[in-house]
Amino acid sequence: MILPGPTSGTPPVLPTYTVLTPNDLFWEIPQFGTYAYVICAGPGGGGGSGRKSVAGTAAAGGGGGGSGSVCRRWINLAELRRQYGTRVPVTVGAGGPGGAAQGTNSTNGNGGTTGTATSFGVSTSGIFMTSTSGTAGGGGTTSTGTGGSGGSSGDQGGANGGAGGTGAGAVGSPVSASPAIATGGGAGGGMPATHAANAGGAGGLRYGGSAITLGGSASGGRGDDGTSSNSDSISTGGGGGGSTLSAGTGGDGGNGGYPSGGGGGGGAAEDTTSTASGAGGKGGDGAIFITVWP
Repeated sequence: MILPGPTSGTPPVLPTYTVLTPNDLFWEIPQFGTYAYVICAGPGGGGGSGRKSVAGTAAAGGGGGGSGSVCRRWINLAELRRQYGTRVPVTVGAGGPGGAAQGTNSTNGNGGTTGTATSFGVSTSGIFMTSTSGTAGGGGTTSTGTGGSGGSSGDQGGANGGAGGTGAGAVGSPVSASPAIATGGGAGGGMPATHAANAGGAGGLRYGGSAITLGGSASGGRGDDGTSSNSDSISTGGGGGGSTLSAGTGGDGGNGGYPSGGGGGGGAAEDTTSTASGAGGKGGDGAIFITVWP
């Protein structure tokens, strides 16, 4: 028998706003309030690292990670109490790690990791929401670094990450519709067979905005971290790192903004001259945003 949540005590001033993070396992159903507006944001995928190549062989930057999908629902709290009692199980997905820098000569970069889905409730109950992670960016090869895809499960799919190539890194996919979501990560800069350094791509443009997450400069500049906010709609993917011919390492990709932004791809690097390619940036963590109304 499932007991209803408590209904006595001093009511709070409504509406109230709660943010759940990857450390949270439950949401305590409040004693008061009639409806909750719940937003589940999936995490971003990690960016891939760049390739290392000998002079005369092209090297692509790592692909940017895709951003997480979003699911939004109005929920009747009386029905939620009837189904779950006093608290609802939740899973808030952590962003996927970026691919490790490649330190071995003439070797492809390492792909990033896809994050875990964000969910509210359990799939066997009537009230259940889930939003998936953006997929990870691929490691750079002699021709490309596959961009990650946006999360697909939810009311609104995520944005794709930029694909790495042997020139300047591609920009992460923008958001061109409202309600907005997080954007994809930019790709790392690559090098053609003649080995010229290139800049990384910017994180995707926000809805109605401009490119504010920049890719790293040529010669190993690190990509900017994505912009973050306590909202489901205005974070951006990380910028891609720049490739390099110099001593040191290729530029690392920037981390995806919180919540849901895709990680930037790492820049390519030359054998012997450089010690390693750039690592991919981490995807932004997911979140659950809950507003309780009278």
